[in-house]
Amino acid sequence: MFGRFLKPRWQHANPDIRLKAIEQLSLCDDAILLNQLARGDASALVRAAATGRLTDFAALDEVHQRDEAPSVREAASVRIMALLAGTTDDAPNSDTRLRLIRLTGNEDVLAHVASQSPDMHSRMAAIERLKDEGVLYQLALDAPSEALRVASVQNIASLSLLKRLSKEGRDKRVTRLARDQARVLQQQQQQSERETAKVYHLADRLEQHARRRVDALYGPQLEQLEQQWQQLTLQATPDLASRVQQALHQCRNQLTELQEQTRQQALAETAKAEREAAAHSLFQLLSQATPETWDHQLGEMRSALATQQRRWDSANEQSQALDEDRLAFTDLVAAFEQLLTLAADINATDSPDALTELSGRWPGEYQPPSALLALRTLKAEAADAQAPAQPRPAQPHRGLLVALKRELRQGNLRHANRLWHKAQAIIENHGDRLLDAELAKLAPRRAELQDWHRFAAEPKKITLCESMEALNGATMDAPELATAIQALHDEWRALMSSDQGEDQALWARFKEASDQAYQPCRAHFAELDATKARNLEKRRALCEQLEGFITAQNWETADWHGVWQIRQQAPKDWKALHPIRFTDAREVQKHFSSLLTQLDEQLSGYIEKAEGERKQLLDQARALTELDDAQHATREAQAIQKRWRQSAWLPPGQHRALQKPFRKIMDALFDARNREMAARREQQEQASDVLATHIDALEESLAKPFSNDTASSLRSAASAVDEHLAGNPPQPLMRKAQQLKRRASERLQQLSRWQQWQQLRDAVAALPESTGATAEKESDTQADAALTLAVAFEALAGVPSPEPERQRRLQWQLEQLPSAMKRQQFDAREEMQRLIGEQKAPVSAAVKARMDSAIAVLEPGNA
Repeated sequence: MFGRFLKPRWQHANPDIRLKAIEQLSLCDDAILLNQLARGDASALVRAAATGRLTDFAALDEVHQRDEAPSVREAASVRIMALLAGTTDDAPNSDTRLRLIRLTGNEDVLAHVASQSPDMHSRMAAIERLKDEGVLYQLALDAPSEALRVASVQNIASLSLLKRLSKEGRDKRVTRLARDQARVLQQQQQQSERETAKVYHLADRLEQHARRRVDALYGPQLEQLEQQWQQLTLQATPDLASRVQQALHQCRNQLTELQEQTRQQALAETAKAEREAAAHSLFQLLSQATPETWDHQLGEMRSALATQQRRWDSANEQSQALDEDRLAFTDLVAAFEQLLTLAADINATDSPDALTELSGRWPGEYQPPSALLALRTLKAEAADAQAPAQPRPAQPHRGLLVALKRELRQGNLRHANRLWHKAQAIIENHGDRLLDAELAKLAPRRAELQDWHRFAAEPKKITLCESMEALNGATMDAPELATAIQALHDEWRALMSSDQGEDQALWARFKEASDQAYQPCRAHFAELDATKARNLEKRRALCEQLEGFITAQNWETADWHGVWQIRQQAPKDWKALHPIRFTDAREVQKHFSSLLTQLDEQLSGYIEKAEGERKQLLDQARALTELDDAQHATREAQAIQKRWRQSAWLPPGQHRALQKPFRKIMDALFDARNREMAARREQQEQASDVLATHIDALEESLAKPFSNDTASSLRSAASAVDEHLAGNPPQPLMRKAQQLKRRASERLQQLSRWQQWQQLRDAVAALPESTGATAEKESDTQADAALTLAVAFEALAGVPSPEPERQRRLQWQLEQLPSAMKRQQFDAREEMQRLIGEQKAPVSAAVKARMDSAIAVLEPGNA
């Protein structure tokens, strides 16, 4: 029943008692108990106290993360900081602390360790992990050692803080390092800004490219822009990257559409070419077929027909043909098959009557099979035998006939028609019956070609007529309508056969539709003609104005900039007066060109002279680059720059051609000057550091007591300072050096007096000293003389004498007064030396001590 009174104190119901009990718990034996109390005690004060004694970082971290009470979490944080900083006796060893510091990312803990830890290695490790630049800045200013301050500066990446440190830092090394890091960071920021500007510019170019019309250069330019984007991808912000990707996507879509359109167009053109080639091949097979072909190669002809049919069908699957083209090819195939069937029938029959009947069905424009050819030959021979023999007349136009037969055989109807009309004109003018007979023989072949032309061209002509009729009442602008009408006329001319009779009916229909369609264009082109006339008059006025300007100009005092501007603007104004009828404007154009030539001649002379002046200045500037004295070179360069700015005006093209090398030379000269100044500044800084070291040494020598040894070191230090005062050291350093040198000189000037003082002191020390045995034998007179000597030394030194000796001192001073008044110069040390020389009797140790104290006051150089 008394068990509840015997519980441990840390289990007491009163939190104050538990709190006191925690203080008595052992860190080694009761670590588990402390962990339990820190996690689960009901009182926040008890948990905080237990937490403050924990050494387990895992338990401390758990308390810091999960405890509800801010005071407990704060106690855990403080405990972690103290353990890692090593400011408690129960802290882990140095290696453990370093490992944990390198693992933690808690900025508060790292800041505490960096500022409070007594261990230099822990501080350095914490500074290396710190990201809070405000803390790093304070450490760079206030850390106790230079190494810590330097490490803090090295971790700062804020340009503003680095600039502040370069001005407020305690150490030269810290300020120099901050200045160097700030310069590097500023260069990086400038480089980043330049790259960002490039990304913005590239994004704008891509967006413009996405909006432009797609042409042949669209793909290569897009590829070039994509390569530039690959180089700048890492510098782009997400928004910029999104803009660029969207523009690239739009560009690729447009390029894909263009490629697809190009592919479809290429397929259509290829298919059309294949279809035309198939039709042309069949026509050539028929035109070039010989009797042997119809006799023995009907199988090959059928195979060729099937091949060309498959060729035409395959091309038609790629791109559908027009209805008239499809009908024309179908008719050609039907005609080809009809001839094959007819040739097979002729080869299969032996009946003369059947051959005669089949011969009438065979087209005259193609060579027949051998059977029909033999039948025709027999009939011709029979007819010749019945007719009387006649002499064969001469053929003066054989060349014309040969050319006509060639063109008919090759199927060139247009050229054949021209030659045919030429032969008919010869027949009409000269009555050449032989030529007429030859034309009669060739008439079936020409008629066949006309049938084929009519077969192929007539549907297209009908289509052209319909297209022209469709333009009547079309809602187009007059120029666009006129262009469409002209295009249809060009197509019509391509289909003409040089036989007006053949084309007349459709031509009348086409011409009538063309006239009606062109009706709305007449008013427009009438107004256009009036505009052209007005523009012509304005061009004449412009020539008169320009001619008057040239005539009235004094070229010696001309405003060449204004002249050049007029030369640039005049052609623009001339071109702006458009449209114009060029046949009417030829003379005006020649006049205008001659006026421009006159201006060009005057401008060329002036530009050549001005360029010569600039080139002389450029050569002078180039010669400055060979000088060794950069300061002198830059002074001369500034004078040349002034003359360059005051030199005669030049057009932009010539100015840029000379300005670029001139600016490059100037930049090189001033860069050399800046490098020399930087090197000089660096040398001055190094010389200042050396001078500061010698000034410190001189200051230390001045602080030492004066002696022969210190006089030698003082003289050496002053000489070293004097040697390093050459150049141009900073004024504060110069003033301090001058002050210290003056003090050193004053002290060294007292060296002889100090040596005299030292001899006096040595003389006092060398006085015979009365011992106990001799002191009893001394007479009162000797004792009084020794005491008088002591008060004399004290009076000469100006130090007080003992109270009993004041009367003796006064008496001595009165005795010495008359002799002192007789002497113009009085030196206390010389008087002391004289008194010592007169003292023959030994003196007591007390008297010697009083004399030495008096002499010490007179020591020169240590006042």
